[in-house]
Amino acid sequence: MFKGIKSKFSGGGGRRHGGEDNAEATPAEATPAEATPAEATPAEAIPTDGRLKLQQFFFKSGREEPRLAATTPHLVNSEEEVIALVNVARERMQVIRVIGSGHSINEAVGDTGETSNEVLIRLAGELRSFRQVSSSECTKTFKIGGGCYLGLNPLDETSTWDNSVNVQLNNHDCAIPILGGITHQSLGGFIMTGSAGGSVAHGFEDVIKEIHFVNGLGEKVIAVRGTEIFNAVGVSMGMFGVITYVVLEVPTPSFNVKGTEITVSVSDSVIAVDPNTNKSNLQETLETQEYYRMLWYPQEYAQRVTEWAGGWSDSNDIVPYVDILSAPVVAGAAAMSLRWSHWLLTNHPCEATYKLIGAELRLFTKETPQEFNDVWYKVLPMDNGAPVDTIFDTSFTELWFPMDKTDDVLDILRSIYEDQQVAGNYAVEIYAGKSSPFWLSPAYDRDVMRVDPFWFVHQAGDPRQYFDYFWNALLGVEGIRAHWGKYLPAADGMYGDTRYDLAFLKKSYPMLDKWLEMRNAADPDQIFVTEYWRKMFHIEK
Repeated sequence: MFKGIKSKFSGGGGRRHGGEDNAEATPAEATPAEATPAEATPAEAIPTDGRLKLQQFFFKSGREEPRLAATTPHLVNSEEEVIALVNVARERMQVIRVIGSGHSINEAVGDTGETSNEVLIRLAGELRSFRQVSSSECTKTFKIGGGCYLGLNPLDETSTWDNSVNVQLNNHDCAIPILGGITHQSLGGFIMTGSAGGSVAHGFEDVIKEIHFVNGLGEKVIAVRGTEIFNAVGVSMGMFGVITYVVLEVPTPSFNVKGTEITVSVSDSVIAVDPNTNKSNLQETLETQEYYRMLWYPQEYAQRVTEWAGGWSDSNDIVPYVDILSAPVVAGAAAMSLRWSHWLLTNHPCEATYKLIGAELRLFTKETPQEFNDVWYKVLPMDNGAPVDTIFDTSFTELWFPMDKTDDVLDILRSIYEDQQVAGNYAVEIYAGKSSPFWLSPAYDRDVMRVDPFWFVHQAGDPRQYFDYFWNALLGVEGIRAHWGKYLPAADGMYGDTRYDLAFLKKSYPMLDKWLEMRNAADPDQIFVTEYWRKMFHIEK
């Protein structure tokens, strides 16, 4: 049932790894008649909705750094082709990296500038297939190609809503209980970077039954839920091998999500400090709301918070969620505003600039509450309507903290945001994540609160210099971890009194030594290791 919001508003052929005592250790199979593979067409990144043309209209120079998603990688259509590619790579000492939607930063996917022998591939054909393999009264099980996109990837002309994971599941009257803020990602890429949606009630890992991959020895491996290899490969950044299939066991029937989005002043929001307890209501909200995220605009003359919250709904009265940035002209105007305000902030940091930034942010944040009730895959990814891959391209570092550190983190953020250069011209996103069994998940073994400071890609400057403010202030918080697919502190870099090195990572991830040992066994020739990840984990050649 829908949970009311308790803040200021309401809404709503190889090896198989698995122990004999594991009741789920039978790999999923399906008959060929059930297969619906996507056609193997050139994997060029061509927008289908006019976003790139509008981006070029507003920003003549486009990106200073090309997206890997805009490249044309080698298409691989089957496990057999993956095995053949692995064998060739071993002979030629090449490095294989898989690119999905390119939603991660370039270095996390492939760093061709540093790794000269790198081969980029994209999964297609059979490796984007979708099959139902079994069903029960409450769940249905599907074997899905690792290259299948969760939703529509607007930068791949072969991607449609009809061949997406989410729509095909919904067509079978099933639903994934949680999704990220967007669903452009491939299934394999979403899992392997440790991505998550905003909930402690539901985790994406809850529906993963098996992960099929080809390791660095050219072997097919099936990692079954509850086993060590499953927990190791689940979040592995592509360094155990190529994920070819994922078996999902998802609940049925499908469901709708009902809720409310509202923008309020900071003093009326869940991050306001109660003078009686000297704490905010944020931790309680993150722990009690089924789905929740907030955008905080901390600028001196903005001081707003947009809160989005919802829960499962029995109502079939459809009320779509509408993102203010879903209209391309509005998104373009907001993007130009961000770019101009950043120039002012950099070149004319003064009271007049700060007031202008506050006024602009207030203009583009809704004060009127918006209620919604729609199908799960249309509502949970609340940012799908915004052109975040082109016109409103946004980068961020994503920092995950133990839930009981919520107010400590808020105190630090309030302090650094007193500097208007840190407050900037954009927002910070805060939401939750459920405990994960994956050893290198930032949510391994505990529920978390997550902090995402935003950087607008089309403005001048280096995002790393901006994120330094947050790394310097927050890396000393006990238990901090970071999303592997987003901007990370530099390997061996010093931030405040904390060095972000292998010792730090081993303290943060208690199973890292075991993970590194199993990674080396799965890929002894290091054909999945780029220089970026080699430096991060001190993997010796």
